[in-house]
Amino acid sequence: MQRTDDELIRACRGGDESAWDELVHKHQNLLYSIPRRAGLGRDLASDVIQDVFTTLYVKLDTLEKPEFLRAWLMTTARHKTIQLIQRETRGRPVSIDDDDRDAVALQIPDDEPLADAQLVRLEAELQLEKAMAKLEDRCRRLLTMLYLSDDAYSYADISTHLEIPIGGIGPTRARCLQKLLKLIR
Repeated sequence: MQRTDDELIRACRGGDESAWDELVHKHQNLLYSIPRRAGLGRDLASDVIQDVFTTLYVKLDTLEKPEFLRAWLMTTARHKTIQLIQRETRGRPVSIDDDDRDAVALQIPDDEPLADAQLVRLEAELQLEKAMAKLEDRCRRLLTMLYLSDDAYSYADISTHLEIPIGGIGPTRARCLQKLLKLIR
């Protein structure tokens, strides 16, 4: 069973080296994606990540809220990425050619969502899916027909399928969305 960040931080503070290894292993891929997505080459991205974990090690005993470690690591990685790009490109040409070793080995940034953004989206989708499953059947069917179905249903179709008067679809939708929102919260 994987330990939580809070448990890992406490273990690291207690001198548990395996906890440090687990902590690094748990977060390294997500953190590595941040400088890579900003356009840094592998070596510079690795430098950023090493700097992030060095900073964590130095501040380990002063972290006030270990439960927010992931957010702290991501923010630190972003800041260190920006600092490195600013430092490395100051007054020098930026190269996108890996053969030019005298210039910063920047690559064209990827425009796909960051790993943390994808994770947030997936978590939100899972939360929505769980909340939808808890809704009463009529609300679940109505919201599915209105928002989640690949087929475009008219109000007349919805009225026929769900046996709701056309004039009642809007108010029913509003009540169902309120119920869904309560379940999500």
